[in-house]
Amino acid sequence: MPSTTLEELLNNVGGLSPEVAQQAAKHIDECRRLLATGTDMDAVQQHLKDQDVSILLAILITTRLLGDHPSKLRAAREIVECSPARTPGSP
Repeated sequence: MPSTTLEELLNNVGGLSPEVAQQAAKHIDECRRLLATGTDMDAVQQHLKDQDVSILLAILITTRLLGDHPSKLRAAREIVECSPARTPGSP
């Protein structure tokens, strides 16, 4: 049985393959658990980078973590692209 995160992605993100949706859903659920324990967003972004998550997939994941943010795509893009994990010179 697919998770609600996976179902939401498949229903609301056009052009997403089932395999990529499943991978993204797994990361979203992991990141939600991290955030629930008090982990900050920079650490979440480092976690995604450590898991070899691409920038585009990290942006998709981050949009889901932001919930009802009024401009969540722009905010997610800024969070991912400006995170210490993704800036030049980071490990």
